[in-house]
Amino acid sequence: MQTALTLVGWLLWGILPLAAPPTATHPFHVGVLEVNHNTAEATLEIQCKLFTDDFEDALAKVYKRKADLIAPALHTSMDTLVQQYLKSHLTMQVNGKLVAVNYLGFEQEREAVYVYLEVENVPAVIEKVVIKTNLLYDLYDDQVNLVHCSTRNTRKSAKLDYPASVAQLEF
Repeated sequence: MQTALTLVGWLLWGILPLAAPPTATHPFHVGVLEVNHNTAEATLEIQCKLFTDDFEDALAKVYKRKADLIAPALHTSMDTLVQQYLKSHLTMQVNGKLVAVNYLGFEQEREAVYVYLEVENVPAVIEKVVIKTNLLYDLYDDQVNLVHCSTRNTRKSAKLDYPASVAQLEF
């Protein structure tokens, strides 16, 4: 019985921090950039995931105005800020050529914001992707950005610890 109670205690200790309200601070600062090569559409589909509170703080600091990514009434004005921020904090090269990263939109879900981007007219064979990102570096000097890129059933990843900002992935 004591073992069962100890196990329940450890489980609750591990789960409760995950159930904390989205306004609670977290001890780590991480973003995830997921890039998937859609060969049928000749595109790169990009999803960027950031903690909502961190992203709001970064937008407020950079653009000197309050940022609220949750309020539906402010979605249109925040959409402009998110687009500007991503445009100035993310660039990509495919096979040695700089590509246009098109902003599609964002959505907020639980404690995270998902930003959706796309690169069009991507070659069928990708040999190298270079991603330069300094997302949230203007806010935290312990920021970590994880970059994952998939093409032709191969996935490559890189971990960018502040101040590192360039991921070179070869396929």
